[in-house]
Amino acid sequence: MTKQLKLSALIVAMAASTAAFANGVVPGADWTGEPSGKYNGYTTSSNPNTGTGEIVVTGADSTDGTPECWKNGFNEDANPTLGNNCAHPNVVQAPVQPQIQREVVPLSAEFLFGFDKFTLRNEAIDTLNRLAERLSNSNVQSVRVIGHTDFMGSDSYNKTLSERRAQTVANHLVSNGVPASKISAVGMGESQAQMTASCQAEVARLGKKVSAARRRTALIACIAPDRRVDLEIRTLVNRSVR
Repeated sequence: MTKQLKLSALIVAMAASTAAFANGVVPGADWTGEPSGKYNGYTTSSNPNTGTGEIVVTGADSTDGTPECWKNGFNEDANPTLGNNCAHPNVVQAPVQPQIQREVVPLSAEFLFGFDKFTLRNEAIDTLNRLAERLSNSNVQSVRVIGHTDFMGSDSYNKTLSERRAQTVANHLVSNGVPASKISAVGMGESQAQMTASCQAEVARLGKKVSAARRRTALIACIAPDRRVDLEIRTLVNRSVR
Protein backbone atom coordinates (compact mmCIF):
# COMPACT_ATOMS: atom_id res chain seq x y z
CA MET A 1 0.00 0.00 0.00
CA THR A 2 2.82 2.37 0.92
CA LYS A 3 4.62 1.61 -2.34
CA GLN A 4 1.42 2.36 -4.31
CA LEU A 5 1.02 5.73 -2.55
CA LYS A 6 4.64 6.64 -3.26
CA LEU A 7 4.25 5.63 -6.92
CA SER A 8 1.05 7.69 -7.25
CA ALA A 9 2.76 10.72 -5.68
CA LEU A 10 5.70 10.31 -8.06
CA ILE A 11 3.39 10.22 -11.09
CA VAL A 12 1.56 13.38 -9.92
CA ALA A 13 4.88 15.15 -9.32
CA MET A 14 6.17 14.17 -12.77
CA ALA A 15 2.98 15.43 -14.42
CA ALA A 16 3.21 18.75 -12.59
CA SER A 17 6.87 19.00 -13.49
CA THR A 18 6.13 18.40 -17.17
CA ALA A 19 3.45 21.14 -17.16
CA ALA A 20 5.64 23.59 -15.31
CA PHE A 21 8.78 23.06 -17.36
CA ALA A 22 7.33 22.95 -20.86
CA ASN A 23 8.31 26.53 -21.53
CA GLY A 24 11.05 26.09 -24.10
CA VAL A 25 13.56 28.25 -22.18
CA VAL A 26 16.77 26.26 -22.36
CA PRO A 27 20.34 27.10 -21.36
CA GLY A 28 22.46 28.49 -24.14
CA ALA A 29 25.62 27.08 -25.66
CA ASP A 30 27.77 29.05 -23.23
CA TRP A 31 26.57 27.07 -20.20
CA THR A 32 29.59 26.70 -17.97
CA GLY A 33 28.89 23.26 -16.51
CA GLU A 34 27.13 23.82 -13.19
CA PRO A 35 25.76 20.68 -11.52
CA SER A 36 22.30 19.28 -12.18
CA GLY A 37 19.44 21.61 -11.23
CA LYS A 38 21.60 24.74 -11.26
CA TYR A 39 22.29 26.95 -14.25
CA ASN A 40 24.06 30.15 -13.30
CA GLY A 41 21.74 30.38 -10.31
CA TYR A 42 18.53 29.48 -12.17
CA THR A 43 16.65 26.31 -11.34
CA THR A 44 16.25 23.84 -14.19
CA SER A 45 13.95 20.89 -14.70
CA SER A 46 16.85 18.51 -15.34
CA ASN A 47 20.59 18.57 -15.93
CA PRO A 48 21.31 21.29 -18.51
CA ASN A 49 24.38 19.32 -19.56
CA THR A 50 22.10 16.80 -21.29
CA GLY A 51 20.70 19.51 -23.52
CA THR A 52 17.13 18.86 -22.38
CA GLY A 53 17.01 20.93 -19.22
CA GLU A 54 14.62 23.87 -19.22
CA ILE A 55 14.90 26.88 -16.96
CA VAL A 56 11.82 27.06 -14.78
CA VAL A 57 9.70 30.17 -15.22
CA THR A 58 7.44 31.47 -12.48
CA GLY A 59 4.39 32.24 -14.62
CA ALA A 60 4.75 35.98 -14.02
CA ASP A 61 6.07 38.61 -16.43
CA SER A 62 8.76 41.14 -15.62
CA THR A 63 8.50 44.85 -16.36
CA ASP A 64 9.95 44.34 -19.83
CA GLY A 65 7.17 41.86 -20.68
CA THR A 66 9.35 38.74 -20.57
CA PRO A 67 8.82 35.76 -18.23
CA GLU A 68 10.39 35.70 -14.79
CA CYS A 69 12.92 32.87 -14.31
CA TRP A 70 13.08 30.78 -11.14
CA LYS A 71 16.00 32.10 -9.13
CA ASN A 72 17.75 29.91 -6.54
CA GLY A 73 20.19 30.54 -3.72
CA PHE A 74 23.22 30.51 -6.02
CA ASN A 75 21.90 33.47 -8.02
CA GLU A 76 23.34 36.97 -7.68
CA ASP A 77 21.26 38.58 -10.44
CA ALA A 78 19.12 41.47 -9.23
CA ASN A 79 16.53 40.91 -11.97
CA PRO A 80 16.45 37.29 -13.21
CA THR A 81 14.37 37.66 -16.37
CA LEU A 82 14.59 36.65 -19.98
CA GLY A 83 15.19 40.33 -20.61
CA ASN A 84 18.72 39.89 -19.24
CA ASN A 85 18.82 36.40 -20.79
CA CYS A 86 18.43 34.60 -17.44
CA ALA A 87 22.20 34.13 -17.55
CA HIS A 88 22.31 33.37 -21.28
CA PRO A 89 19.54 30.93 -22.22
CA ASN A 90 18.71 30.62 -25.89
CA VAL A 91 15.80 32.97 -26.49
CA VAL A 92 14.13 33.34 -29.88
CA GLN A 93 13.89 37.05 -30.64
CA ALA A 94 10.58 38.46 -31.81
CA PRO A 95 10.56 39.25 -35.54
CA VAL A 96 10.88 42.88 -36.55
CA GLN A 97 8.30 44.01 -39.07
CA PRO A 98 8.44 47.32 -40.90
CA GLN A 99 5.47 49.60 -40.38
CA ILE A 100 4.46 52.91 -41.91
CA GLN A 101 3.93 55.84 -39.54
CA ARG A 102 1.76 58.64 -40.90
CA GLU A 103 2.07 62.21 -39.64
CA VAL A 104 0.62 65.55 -40.69
CA VAL A 105 2.63 68.72 -40.06
CA PRO A 106 0.48 71.85 -40.55
CA LEU A 107 2.19 75.12 -41.46
CA SER A 108 0.28 78.38 -41.18
CA ALA A 109 0.03 80.35 -44.44
CA GLU A 110 0.51 83.56 -42.43
CA PHE A 111 3.84 82.20 -41.21
CA LEU A 112 4.94 81.01 -44.66
CA PHE A 113 3.62 83.76 -46.94
CA GLY A 114 2.31 87.28 -47.05
CA PHE A 115 -1.46 87.66 -47.37
CA ASP A 116 -2.57 86.50 -50.83
CA LYS A 117 1.07 85.74 -51.78
CA PHE A 118 3.04 82.57 -52.57
CA THR A 119 6.61 83.82 -51.99
CA LEU A 120 8.18 82.51 -48.78
CA ARG A 121 8.77 84.89 -45.91
CA ASN A 122 12.37 85.11 -44.67
CA GLU A 123 11.36 83.95 -41.19
CA ALA A 124 9.89 80.74 -42.65
CA ILE A 125 13.15 79.67 -44.28
CA ASP A 126 14.85 78.33 -41.12
CA THR A 127 11.81 76.25 -40.19
CA LEU A 128 11.61 74.71 -43.66
CA ASN A 129 15.36 74.06 -43.65
CA ARG A 130 15.04 72.09 -40.40
CA LEU A 131 12.14 70.14 -41.87
CA ALA A 132 14.19 69.39 -44.98
CA GLU A 133 16.99 67.97 -42.85
CA ARG A 134 14.53 65.66 -41.12
CA LEU A 135 12.74 64.66 -44.34
CA SER A 136 16.03 63.75 -46.02
CA ASN A 137 16.26 60.70 -43.73
CA SER A 138 16.16 57.45 -45.68
CA ASN A 139 13.30 56.16 -43.49
CA VAL A 140 10.99 58.86 -44.84
CA GLN A 141 9.10 57.23 -47.70
CA SER A 142 7.06 60.13 -49.05
CA VAL A 143 6.01 63.72 -48.38
CA ARG A 144 2.78 65.14 -49.81
CA VAL A 145 2.61 68.94 -49.67
CA ILE A 146 -1.00 70.14 -49.64
CA GLY A 147 -2.03 73.78 -50.02
CA HIS A 148 -5.31 75.08 -48.53
CA THR A 149 -7.10 78.43 -48.64
CA ASP A 150 -10.10 80.00 -46.94
CA PHE A 151 -13.44 80.55 -48.72
CA MET A 152 -12.83 84.19 -49.67
CA GLY A 153 -12.27 84.69 -53.41
CA SER A 154 -13.34 82.56 -56.34
CA ASP A 155 -12.90 78.80 -56.47
CA SER A 156 -10.49 79.00 -59.40
CA TYR A 157 -8.40 81.72 -57.80
CA ASN A 158 -8.12 79.83 -54.49
CA LYS A 159 -7.28 76.60 -56.31
CA THR A 160 -4.42 78.26 -58.18
CA LEU A 161 -3.12 80.04 -55.07
CA SER A 162 -3.10 76.82 -53.03
CA GLU A 163 -1.27 74.98 -55.81
CA ARG A 164 1.40 77.68 -56.07
CA ARG A 165 1.94 77.74 -52.31
CA ALA A 166 2.25 73.95 -52.13
CA GLN A 167 4.71 73.92 -55.03
CA THR A 168 6.77 76.71 -53.44
CA VAL A 169 7.18 74.70 -50.24
CA ALA A 170 7.96 71.50 -52.16
CA ASN A 171 10.58 73.25 -54.30
CA HIS A 172 12.28 74.67 -51.22
CA LEU A 173 12.46 71.27 -49.56
CA VAL A 174 13.95 69.72 -52.69
CA SER A 175 16.50 72.52 -53.00
CA ASN A 176 17.58 71.71 -49.43
CA GLY A 177 18.27 68.03 -49.92
CA VAL A 178 14.94 66.19 -49.90
CA PRO A 179 14.87 63.80 -52.91
CA ALA A 180 12.40 65.06 -55.50
CA SER A 181 11.14 61.49 -55.95
CA LYS A 182 9.73 61.58 -52.40
CA ILE A 183 7.75 64.81 -52.78
CA SER A 184 4.45 65.63 -54.44
CA ALA A 185 2.49 68.88 -54.28
CA VAL A 186 -1.23 69.51 -54.64
CA GLY A 187 -3.59 72.45 -54.09
CA MET A 188 -7.00 71.86 -52.54
CA GLY A 189 -8.20 75.46 -52.77
CA GLU A 190 -11.09 76.13 -50.40
CA SER A 191 -12.53 72.61 -50.68
CA GLN A 192 -11.51 71.68 -47.14
CA ALA A 193 -12.18 75.02 -45.41
CA GLN A 194 -13.73 74.32 -42.01
CA MET A 195 -14.01 77.72 -40.34
CA THR A 196 -16.44 79.42 -42.74
CA ALA A 197 -19.77 78.99 -40.96
CA SER A 198 -18.53 79.51 -37.42
CA CYS A 199 -16.52 82.61 -38.34
CA GLN A 200 -19.35 84.17 -40.31
CA ALA A 201 -21.60 83.68 -37.29
CA GLU A 202 -18.98 85.19 -35.00
CA VAL A 203 -18.61 88.27 -37.21
CA ALA A 204 -22.40 88.66 -37.43
CA ARG A 205 -22.53 88.91 -33.65
CA LEU A 206 -20.39 92.06 -33.85
CA GLY A 207 -23.50 93.91 -35.01
CA LYS A 208 -24.18 96.49 -37.69
CA LYS A 209 -22.59 99.25 -35.67
CA VAL A 210 -19.18 97.79 -36.50
CA SER A 211 -17.87 99.03 -39.83
CA ALA A 212 -17.66 96.72 -42.84
CA ALA A 213 -13.88 97.11 -42.87
CA ARG A 214 -13.59 95.96 -39.25
CA ARG A 215 -15.95 93.05 -39.88
CA ARG A 216 -13.86 91.97 -42.87
CA THR A 217 -10.65 92.20 -40.84
CA ALA A 218 -12.21 90.12 -38.07
CA LEU A 219 -13.40 87.53 -40.58
CA ILE A 220 -9.97 87.21 -42.20
CA ALA A 221 -8.38 86.68 -38.79
CA CYS A 222 -10.99 84.13 -37.74
CA ILE A 223 -10.61 81.92 -40.83
CA ALA A 224 -6.80 81.94 -40.66
CA PRO A 225 -6.60 78.20 -39.76
CA ASP A 226 -8.04 77.40 -43.20
CA ARG A 227 -5.08 79.10 -44.85
CA ARG A 228 -2.26 76.61 -44.44
CA VAL A 229 0.08 74.12 -46.05
CA ASP A 230 0.01 70.57 -44.70
CA LEU A 231 2.88 68.11 -44.99
CA GLU A 232 1.66 64.52 -45.00
CA ILE A 233 4.71 62.42 -44.08
CA ARG A 234 4.98 58.62 -44.36
CA THR A 235 7.93 57.16 -42.41
CA LEU A 236 9.14 53.56 -42.24
CA VAL A 237 9.60 52.37 -38.63
CA ASN A 238 10.73 48.98 -37.30
CA ARG A 239 8.88 47.56 -34.31
CA SER A 240 9.34 44.25 -32.57
CA VAL A 241 6.25 42.06 -32.65
CA ARG A 242 5.48 40.43 -29.30
